[in-house]
Amino acid sequence: MKKFFKSRSAQVFRGLLIVVLFAKLSNWFLDFTDETNQLLNMIMFSLIGLAYLSYSWAFDRFFLKVIFFICGGYLILMNFLPDSAWKSSIGIISIVIPIIIGRFIPEEKQEVPNP
Repeated sequence: MKKFFKSRSAQVFRGLLIVVLFAKLSNWFLDFTDETNQLLNMIMFSLIGLAYLSYSWAFDRFFLKVIFFICGGYLILMNFLPDSAWKSSIGIISIVIPIIIGRFIPEEKQEVPNP
């Protein structure tokens, strides 16, 4: 699993998320319009959801695949749902649950070839 996270696709996700984070931080100083903020939020949540969807294929356990897939799918889908308090609450849960699960997953041990 860790090998997947170190691949090029993970670096692309990180780079795009850094660009979006920079844009969100620059909003504090440049005061973007509401439409621009909504677009940045949509891109940010879609990238996080896409990352969770792609990371779901890296797990061996079916339970982890399903959780990451559902959370990632919801983060993408929530951009197209009407605003409500439930949407935001479930969105926060969908972001936090995979992070918490990631903390408790034991790391894979790499096999050392015998000389």
